[in-house]
Amino acid sequence: MRFILIRHGETYANALYNTDKRILIGALDQPVSQLNEVGIQQAKDTKVLLENYAVDEVYSSDLGRTKQTASIIFLNSNIQYTSLLRERSLGSDEGKTVQEVFSRDDVWKYHVNTEEDSIEDCLNKKVIDGESYIDVMNRCKKFLSQFDINDSKTIAVVSHFHFLRCFIYVLLNKEPDREMMRMLIPNAYPMIYTYENNKFILENRG
Repeated sequence: MRFILIRHGETYANALYNTDKRILIGALDQPVSQLNEVGIQQAKDTKVLLENYAVDEVYSSDLGRTKQTASIIFLNSNIQYTSLLRERSLGSDEGKTVQEVFSRDDVWKYHVNTEEDSIEDCLNKKVIDGESYIDVMNRCKKFLSQFDINDSKTIAVVSHFHFLRCFIYVLLNKEPDREMMRMLIPNAYPMIYTYENNKFILENRG
């Protein structure tokens, strides 16, 4: 089996990341979380990168930014949308600015601090009404369980930054660690994992 993992293209919110207007999006589905012009072009570029791959099935998160990305890359495919592939929910903090959230005295009670928290705290902390990394990894396992990894199919998965971090570790059968928390997942660029010799290996990045 081969998995082609793709994060959605850049959104309006992504473009605010290094500014004082940065917003915590999580699983929020609003206009600010839709693809901007850069994200649309990224998806078009990835469509070209994947032209030589025969994709058997396409799965996408049911949030708008992933649906947009999947529909551009896999234009004429039967895309299956599922909430299992959604981004990690930030619950009551979704839609708030980073400045607003991280000025609270109790912020580190709910949000992960990769430099100071134990790995156990990193995995279990969550915002009120949100999800922990453990919750997301359980969704990853539930999604993966529907496939026979010894099958010869190529499966495309269009999802989100934090979900894909977790999913890669589930694919590789690795225990989550600080490296998972620091893993960078570029927008709309394919990461291709193939099952060989009883394990998944990174074939290439498109």
